[in-house]
Amino acid sequence: MAAMVKLRIIFSENDSRRLILPNGMPESVSELVQQIKGQCGVNGDFRLQFMDAEFGNEFTNLESMSDIQDKSTIKVIFSSVAPVEPGEPLLPLYSSAATSRTLDDSSSLSSPGNSFDTDILSSPESTSSRATAWPDVFPIPRFSYDTQLQLDRANATFKESGALLNPDHKIKSAILDGLAETIVQYKVYLSDREFDEVAEALVTTHPCLKEPGSVTGYGGWKTSLKYKLANYRTKLRRLGCPEVTVNSLKHKPDGKCTPAYGVKKPKKAEVNYCPTYPAGETAETLEEIRVDLLSEVKKKNNDHRVAAMMEKTFALRRQEVVREAPMIAEFKMRWPALFHVCEVSAEFKRITTIHLQSKFFSQLDSYSANLMKIYAKKGGVQGRKIKTIMAPATQTAAVEVRRECILKGLCVYLNEDPEKLVKDYLDVDKSIATAIAETVFGICVIRSEGAEPGDDPQDVMIVLEGVEVMGELGNVAFAVAMLLGLVYSLNLSYPPELRYTFEVLQKILMELDAHKLSNKVQVLKTLLSR
Repeated sequence: MAAMVKLRIIFSENDSRRLILPNGMPESVSELVQQIKGQCGVNGDFRLQFMDAEFGNEFTNLESMSDIQDKSTIKVIFSSVAPVEPGEPLLPLYSSAATSRTLDDSSSLSSPGNSFDTDILSSPESTSSRATAWPDVFPIPRFSYDTQLQLDRANATFKESGALLNPDHKIKSAILDGLAETIVQYKVYLSDREFDEVAEALVTTHPCLKEPGSVTGYGGWKTSLKYKLANYRTKLRRLGCPEVTVNSLKHKPDGKCTPAYGVKKPKKAEVNYCPTYPAGETAETLEEIRVDLLSEVKKKNNDHRVAAMMEKTFALRRQEVVREAPMIAEFKMRWPALFHVCEVSAEFKRITTIHLQSKFFSQLDSYSANLMKIYAKKGGVQGRKIKTIMAPATQTAAVEVRRECILKGLCVYLNEDPEKLVKDYLDVDKSIATAIAETVFGICVIRSEGAEPGDDPQDVMIVLEGVEVMGELGNVAFAVAMLLGLVYSLNLSYPPELRYTFEVLQKILMELDAHKLSNKVQVLKTLLSR
């Protein structure tokens, strides 16, 4: 097992991040580039420089992985074109075509025998996904010219005399249509709070539309919006929008064909929950790419091509997990490329628009000091358990140990069992295979007998439905981040026995749907903000 490697990546004067490579140093510079793109969520073309000790720690272009080692500092230089040989056409740095120079003919992007056009893979139209999450303040659009003109005049009158506008059916319909069209750019199913936000934003932007006698001033608008969006979903269903058709009655089990049964919609702040296929693609053409992926993922130095194909097939994969909820073993056989660190991070970003690793660890580290203070004040049985769990953090300065202790302590603080999340085994234990097969959801850690707190474990793996889906993750905190990413990627529900722990990870650490908290998590958030 290769030793875990950490690198410091500098993007700009005020932006540097830690890159964790649990499987050791990549074999090539192009592989390192893909790791940076996957973990740090970087797009575009760039080259790398390393801090060269032979020249006074000045930065020098990185051309060989032998020039760097664990805890080296790497600088990212964004550029539009790559160095080329005389007479060779210009290519973007580390683009698909440029990187393919390092591959053999069998894995070249332009090799004959490919069943699809690789130009399409890298085109802007290769995906059909939303780019932003639900906004903190809903943006009211400009309506049709005549409607906007009447609203502007009515707003001016309201400022002068306080007179409210009593919109006729035509104006009200135009306003609701405009709002519905803007809403579906973010999501098609809204919570009651989100309906409140839209209606409140409407009367704030156009105060002439406030309703006399209403406590909020927008109660009627909120109700009308609910009916309008329901009608709009009917229109989308007829057009084949997958976010809506997934809930059609024909997809529901016999005997439970009611509109309210088992509605599939974002429940963990997913931005791209069930996206449409890319323009010009069908389930059949994307299935062909998926089949090609099965062989491409086995090739060396092929991460860039696999990443492009995974990006291309995102909608097919999401519709599969949302509609069919397949067994983990079956899904892993169909999509083996998904169960790699880079692709879990990339999939999480496609679903939420949030960078998984950088967000998770920066937030965890920023809350660490306050969490440790909160733990120290806990008394009784829970306090003694937390003290025992936190003991290894006092015996070593390793940040990985501190993070592991804090996450386990979080489970105990929330009155949940940390062994439901992380199960520790010794390498001499002969029942490991049986225990893994019986694990439905969790992280399994195998440690050497007599190991010290600061020693690296022999293996850290994620197990779902008795299947080891990811291994050699290096440390528990990193595995927890990957587990959260898999929950989103596979559209899993949080285990009931760990619901509060994952609520903290999602809503406090990742800041996804952070407005609505359970009482227990709200108390913790209040203590953390002091």
